[in-house]
Amino acid sequence: MAVLSILTKSVVCFVLSVAYHLFLFWRKRAFFFVCASGYLFFSLWSHWIDRHNVTTLSGHETAFFVRFVAPIYIDGDRIKTVVQWKQERLQLIYRLRTEEEKQEWDALQIGTACLVKGALERPSLPTNPYAFNYRQYLFYHRIHWIVRPTSLERCMRTHVTWVERLQIIRQQGIRYIQSHFPHDVGAFMQALIYGERSDIEPTVLASYQKLGLIHLLAISGLHMTLLAGGCFYLFIRFGITRERATVILLCCIPLYVILSGAAPSVMRAAVMTSCFLLFSSRLRTLDALSVACLLLLLKDPYMIFHLGFQLSFLVCFALIICSSFIQNERSMIRQLFMTSFIAQIGALPILLYHFYEVSILSIPLNIMFVPLYSFVILPLSFLAWFIHVFMPFVSPIITYVLTFVIEHTNKLVTSLADSFLLTLGRPPTWLLIAYIISIALFFLSFEYKQIIFRFSFLFVIIVHFVWPFFRPSGEVVMLDVGQGDSIYIELPYRKAIYMIDTGGTMSFGDEPWRKRKQSFRVGEDVIVPFLKAKGVRTLDALIVTHGDFDHIGDASDVLNAVRVRKLFVGMHKNDLLQTVMAHAINKGTHVQMVKSGDRWTVGKAQFHILSPFGNEETTNDGSIVLYAFMGGAYWLFTGDLEEKGEQQLITMYRSLPVDILKVGHHGSNTSTSEPFLRHIRPKVALISVGRRNRYGHPHREVIDRLRDYHVRTFRTDEHGAIVIRFSKQISTIQTFSP
Repeated sequence: MAVLSILTKSVVCFVLSVAYHLFLFWRKRAFFFVCASGYLFFSLWSHWIDRHNVTTLSGHETAFFVRFVAPIYIDGDRIKTVVQWKQERLQLIYRLRTEEEKQEWDALQIGTACLVKGALERPSLPTNPYAFNYRQYLFYHRIHWIVRPTSLERCMRTHVTWVERLQIIRQQGIRYIQSHFPHDVGAFMQALIYGERSDIEPTVLASYQKLGLIHLLAISGLHMTLLAGGCFYLFIRFGITRERATVILLCCIPLYVILSGAAPSVMRAAVMTSCFLLFSSRLRTLDALSVACLLLLLKDPYMIFHLGFQLSFLVCFALIICSSFIQNERSMIRQLFMTSFIAQIGALPILLYHFYEVSILSIPLNIMFVPLYSFVILPLSFLAWFIHVFMPFVSPIITYVLTFVIEHTNKLVTSLADSFLLTLGRPPTWLLIAYIISIALFFLSFEYKQIIFRFSFLFVIIVHFVWPFFRPSGEVVMLDVGQGDSIYIELPYRKAIYMIDTGGTMSFGDEPWRKRKQSFRVGEDVIVPFLKAKGVRTLDALIVTHGDFDHIGDASDVLNAVRVRKLFVGMHKNDLLQTVMAHAINKGTHVQMVKSGDRWTVGKAQFHILSPFGNEETTNDGSIVLYAFMGGAYWLFTGDLEEKGEQQLITMYRSLPVDILKVGHHGSNTSTSEPFLRHIRPKVALISVGRRNRYGHPHREVIDRLRDYHVRTFRTDEHGAIVIRFSKQISTIQTFSP
C-alpha cells in the first residue's frame, strides 16, 4: 500500500490500488481499514515531501559559500560532486584546466567549505525518446540546480558529523585499495567492500549488466548475511554471549551501511538482518521485507524510483514467496537453477523497462557465478584487504589468487556479453501490466499447482516480441545528435526499418590526465539505446549519405549493436567511408552503391534515390538524396546537399512536390536556396543542428527563407528530437524540447 500510495500519480498504480482496496473491503474488512490507513498516511506523506521539494534560488546567483557533502568524483578532466549552500543542495560540475588543479581538487574532502563563483543552470530534460531524465533524477535527490564554477577560493575545514566522518573513512578505504592493489582487482574490491563501482572498466560493467550479473557487484543480503554470520560466529568463539554479540552487531550494521555507500539494497539487507537479530524466529521473512520497505519509504519516498530499490525488493519478494518450492529441490544445482530462474522472472518487467533486453545466458551464468562470488571472490576480497592492512608480507599470495580469478572471470563475461541477447524493447503500459499479472500467476502456480499459470509469462514475452509487427502506424524520428544527422524510419507493421546516417562524436588528442574512462558517443549513448528501446534487432538498411564524420562517425556502434542487412553508400568514398564499409562487410552486411534512378517499394511506401549522379565536385553535393512517399506525404532527405546539388535536382526533376523537407547541411546558407524552396514548396522543414555550434547553424537567412515560404520549421537545438507518426496520413508531430 505504501508503494501504491506513493505512485498514485501513475494511472495504472491508482487503478491497481483501488481494485485492491475493493477486494479487501469485500473479503477482509478489518485488514481493509489497516491498508486504507496506511495508504492515506503515505499519500499525505509523499504529497508533503513533494510540496517541500522546491528551490529557493532564482538562478541569478553567482557566488556561493558551499560545503562539500558528497564524495568528489574525478574522471579525467571532469569533476562531479554535491555541495550544500544554506539549505539548498547543488550538483557541482567542473572541467579542470590543469593537472595541478586536478591534484588540488583531489585533496578536498567531505566537510570542506569553499567560496565558489560561477553560474547556475537548470538540469537538462531528455531531448530524445527513452533518454535518461537527468532533471527528474536530481529532483528525486532534492537537487534543482547545477553550478558550474569559474573559481574556487578560501577553502577551509568545517566540523563534520559522525555520518560524514564515516563517509570520509569510506573514501580513505577506497583510496587505500586504489593505491595498494592492481587496478582491475582493486576496482572489484571497492565494489564488494565499499559498494563503489566507478573504478570498474565501463565495458566490463556493461557486460555484467547485459548478462544479468550486475547484482553480484552490489552489496546486498548475501554480503550482509556472510558478514553478520561470520562476525556472530567469531564473537561466540571468543566467548561473547549471544545477547551481547547481537547488540554489537545491531550497533555495527548501521555503520557498515554508511561505509558501503548506503544504497537501497544495502539498507534493505541491513533492516532485514536487524529484524532477524531482534526478533529471531518470531518474525517471518516476508514481514521483515515489509518492515524494510516501509521504513525506507518513510525515510525517503523518492527511493521507490531508484532502480536498485525496485530490483532489490522485487527479487527478494519473489524468492521469499517461492522459497518452499526452492527448498523442496534436493539437488543443489536444481536449487541454484530455480533461484536464478525465479529471480530473473521477478525482475523481468523492471529489466525490460530500463534496459530493453535480457540475456538467455543469465540463468546458467548465475548458477556458476553466484557460488563463485559467494564463496571465493567475496571472501578473498575481504581477506586480501584485511591481510594487506595487518600482515602485508602475506598479501601478494592472496592478491595473486584474486587477480587470477577476477581476470579470467572478466574475460568470460566480456566474451559472452553480446551473445544470446533477447532485445524486446521497452514495454508499453498495457504490456507492463500484462507482465505483472502473468508473473503473479506464475508465482501463484507454486501454491495452487496450476501448471498452465507457469507458462503465462512466456505468452506475454511472445506478444511483446511480435507486437511491433501488428502496429498499424509508422514513424520518422530525427534524433537529437548534436551537430550531425541521424534519422530513423519505421514503416507501419514494421515492414521495414531504415536509418539515415548515425551522427558522430569528434574526439581530440587530449593529454593523458584529461582522458575519461568513457567519453560520450552519439552512437553508443543515443542511437543504440534508442534502437534497443524500440525493440529493433535488425535494420533493413543503413543509408550513409556521405563520408563526413558528423554523419557516419559512429556507424560502427550501430553495426556492432544490431544486425544491418544492407549498407547504402553513394559514389564518393573517402577514407572514413571505406573504413565503415570494411566494418560492415566484416559484420556480414551487404554493401550496395546507389545512384540517381534507383528505387524500391515496400507496401504502399515508395523510395527513390534522386542523387548522386556521379558528376558532383564536392562530398556534400555527392550526398545520397532520398525521396520517399510514406503516410500520404512526400519526404525529401537531402544529407548535406548544397546549392549546386539543389540546382541539379531542379534541372533533372521538373516536378518535385515535397511535404516534409530535411533541410540540407544543418541549415547552412550554402543550402536551401530560394529557387530550391520555390521549386519543391515544402510544408514542414526539419533541421538537425547542435546547440551553440561554432558554425552558427542554422544561418539566419535560411530561417528567413523558410518563414517567407510559410514553412513550419522544427530544429533539434530548440525542439530536441522530432517524431512524426503516420499511418495512411500524418497523424502527430512530437518534440522533446530541452
